Amino acid sequence: MPKIQNLDDAAAVIITAQQNKQRLELRGLGTKTALGNQPDYDDCLDVSAMQGIIDYQPEELVLTVRAGTALSMIEAELAKANQMLAFEPADLSGILASESTGTIGGVLATNLSGPRRLTAGAARDFLLGFDAVSGRGERFKSGGRVMKNVTGYDLSKLICGSYGTLAVVDEVTIKTLPRPETSLSLLFGCDDMKSAVAQIAAIFASPHEPGAAAILPQSVAAIAGLDMAAAMIVVIRLEGIALSVEDRAMHLRQMGQPNRGGVVGTLPQAASEALWARIRDVDLLAHTSGDIWKLSCAPASAPAIVAAMEPSFETTYYADWAGGLLWFAGPSGAEFGTALRAALMGHGGGHAQLLCDRAMSKTSVPVFQPLPPAQASLTKRVKAAFDPLGVLNFGRMHNGI
Repeated sequence: MPKIQNLDDAAAVIITAQQNKQRLELRGLGTKTALGNQPDYDDCLDVSAMQGIIDYQPEELVLTVRAGTALSMIEAELAKANQMLAFEPADLSGILASESTGTIGGVLATNLSGPRRLTAGAARDFLLGFDAVSGRGERFKSGGRVMKNVTGYDLSKLICGSYGTLAVVDEVTIKTLPRPETSLSLLFGCDDMKSAVAQIAAIFASPHEPGAAAILPQSVAAIAGLDMAAAMIVVIRLEGIALSVEDRAMHLRQMGQPNRGGVVGTLPQAASEALWARIRDVDLLAHTSGDIWKLSCAPASAPAIVAAMEPSFETTYYADWAGGLLWFAGPSGAEFGTALRAALMGHGGGHAQLLCDRAMSKTSVPVFQPLPPAQASLTKRVKAAFDPLGVLNFGRMHNGI
């Protein structure tokens, strides 16, 4: 397993692999190897040595680090300046049985984005620039150190979520944001999923600037320590200056409507942060024994998707992103995943990913949403442009790509 120190090393290893007609699996701390398919590879390319904070200017809200830098180190450094990664990256070590939260490179490669993605944006929206080597063995850079730049193609959006199939990335520049002064969560009780989605829509249509919204069925709320009678608990997070948070909370408490529900509880900052960490990290499904699926859909479609699954399968689920992100735990095997995708496509479409495979389900059902012919053709052309011989993480996302 070659262990590289920099991008020049990476380029040399890639060129050698091309000459020997070999394929490489990229590996940092190995915390996300369970995500995606097992790539077709002859050797591993260890990038874990490419770590360290290169430059951090809190007053400019800009951080430059090497891709192998541990996420925990970055968050600790940001905390000293009372700043944060606004996209709130998830720590999936609990459900993936890994030993750490991983590296910033792994976060960007998988575009892991937490509850604040609803209002702040995804990981790809905060990647300002990067330095990399393509599967051709060629160095290239994209972006810079500011949000607005005219340096050519916006490759940050392409690299994020590409699961290491296009390039080996070293230096990354990320936009940071100040931590909110305080936060709290309001809990609304609702009769069903449909009324919960409607309650959230009404709240987001108000001028009171909620920062995150989740829906917890009663059984899942109980796991989180919320013992309430309502069938569905809507969790609304408010963040900002203390006076503003209290004022907005006061107005939202008055927004309970017939058949939607009123406020049944308030969580102060510490309890609110603990709950949202469990929502973000999918810890609320860690106790389940089957597979865990991640569904992205239109929030208005969430009730119909849930209703389509409940009669046929014993599932545990909850929603984030105001209903636009559904987490499902259900039986292992192709039948459940196929039914999930059928429900998704039958109600507006979206994307379903097998996130946690506990019984080799990925051998019988695609991990990622199957691509329509036009999108599959485009994906192959992008792969060919960056990595024509399929050296890097071949097949990690889709067969033959």
